Amino acid sequence: MKRLAASLVGALGLLATQAMAQPITYYVQSEPYESITNSTACPVGVCKAYAPGQRLVGTITFFGPLDPNLNVQTDDVGAMIDDFQLSDGQNTYTLLNSGIPDPDMVINFANVSTDASGVITAFEFKFDKTNGAPFNIATMPSNDLQARVATIYFTSIYPAVSVDNNARCLTRATVSNAPTNTPGAGCVQTTAVAAEGASQAQASAVTMSLTPPSPPAPVPTLSEWAMILLGVLLAGGAALNIHRRRQTV
Repeated sequence: MKRLAASLVGALGLLATQAMAQPITYYVQSEPYESITNSTACPVGVCKAYAPGQRLVGTITFFGPLDPNLNVQTDDVGAMIDDFQLSDGQNTYTLLNSGIPDPDMVINFANVSTDASGVITAFEFKFDKTNGAPFNIATMPSNDLQARVATIYFTSIYPAVSVDNNARCLTRATVSNAPTNTPGAGCVQTTAVAAEGASQAQASAVTMSLTPPSPPAPVPTLSEWAMILLGVLLAGGAALNIHRRRQTV
């Protein structure tokens, strides 16, 4: 009987451990971009243009539950990130490539606050998408492809969202919390100059929750607006015709 009880306790402990180790996924969605500055020339890199209606969307998955009572000002959970799938409307950011961390993808920082249950209540993230080594920008001219980077920055503190495509990295550093941990790959200072081929978009609000956000309401197309206007005109014409008939009776 004692052995059976011990086995049951062990099994329950194993189940509890496995439950604690289950990955946790958060859903990220910003408001549509409110400020957009697109490239005016393209001397180097892949130049892309952000468009009204685009936004930051995607998921971030952690290996398991986060510690309770973390502080966004001091606590970085980058080492707890299992994977992320994020899109800024022009670039897709994915940590894992066929199950292997992408060395060109960098978690610059991933700071969060959590409540007593380990649920995120505040956050500040920055992800870089580089063009690969070498990363010594001190010896690179501004038109060198390896000096260019795409970035995503979003936070609930201000709140704010800023995304860059083909920006120029001014200062790099080794980021110790990223799964890839590529020496010198983290871009800690960028400049997004339209004449140099860079584009930038910004939004003023972003959410990060354990439940998928509601899909945005569809915006009518030009043809749909035309049909709506035609319907209004027909209804107005019919009402006017009925009014005139009543006056002649």
